[in-house]
Amino acid sequence: MRCLACCGGVMLATLLTMPALGAEDPAPLASPATPIVPDCDSPGERSEAIELFCRGMRRGDAGDTDGAIADLERALELQPDLLAAQVPLGTAYYHAGQYERAIAALDVAVAQLPPNYMVLANRSGAYLRSGNLVAARADIDRALTLSPNDPQLLENRVVIARLAGDFQTVIDDATWLIDHLPPKASWLLDRGKALGAESRLEESLMDLTRAAQMDPSADTFYYRGVTYYFMAYYQAALADFNQVLTLDPAFEPAYLKRCSTQYQLKQFQAGLADCDEYVARRPDAFDGHYTRGILRSRAGDQQGALADYRRAIELADDPADAVNAWYGVGITSERAGDKKAAREAYRQTLTIDPDYRLAQEALKRLGK
Repeated sequence: MRCLACCGGVMLATLLTMPALGAEDPAPLASPATPIVPDCDSPGERSEAIELFCRGMRRGDAGDTDGAIADLERALELQPDLLAAQVPLGTAYYHAGQYERAIAALDVAVAQLPPNYMVLANRSGAYLRSGNLVAARADIDRALTLSPNDPQLLENRVVIARLAGDFQTVIDDATWLIDHLPPKASWLLDRGKALGAESRLEESLMDLTRAAQMDPSADTFYYRGVTYYFMAYYQAALADFNQVLTLDPAFEPAYLKRCSTQYQLKQFQAGLADCDEYVARRPDAFDGHYTRGILRSRAGDQQGALADYRRAIELADDPADAVNAWYGVGITSERAGDKKAAREAYRQTLTIDPDYRLAQEALKRLGK
């Protein structure tokens, strides 16, 4: 039976690099605290429950998740104290996408079996997939107290910490892995992204460059491009975003980032083509309409810019986004010579954020 804790690092890492799920499982590791497991290899008579247990294990190993679940559930119906079945059953539920059932089965194992880091890691993975980051983190932390510095457990915690926004833990765990084992590009990518999130851009750039040398993937070039962008190295950022879209033309965020980069380089028409592509792919995304509004206005298409800003206002979930779009309506209306509409937009900006300095200055400029 495939064990989540054995392959947790790969599986959880797949969550981090969306959209793909379901990476191949590496070979299972032995658990140091495995419950007494029926001998399925030696000849001899077995009870019906044990026969079902053994067949369920074989089916799980063969990838027949539904068959494994059916056999293991029936084995537990016949012999409720067959605790050895709870862990593989929880694993099978996990592989079937039945995360709440996986948690329930593993709860029994955690409560009734000796402390076992692999069982905790399995349940952590199920909690993660069900969206409970707090419980996932608690389990993976406890697993690491039982098996300190286990590389697979550290890889799992990197994913959980990153999703929770705990970038310092990502940095610390990835650093241990990089310092103590042959570095992987994925660890450098994880640490580079976390360093970037902490505004440690020079360090982030070094990690992402090393990662790109080891594995020139679209993800790596994208995040290095973002780092270059925030460091105002716009030509380097543009080169990386070009590389992303050469490797993966469906990498949607790269179109928006390349559009923003071309804006910084004053390449408005080229940028508009990328913004158009992004909006076509994500028509209900605030950031696409807002960014295209900026470029359209700079390129002289004030009516097109106004349409984008107003659509962005409709799509804004965050008042901070709405206030920026309203200011965009104001500056674009002013460029179009419609001072009345500009004043109204600036007033609306200040209704949302009375301290918005640019809108205050604009109203002074136009006269209230």
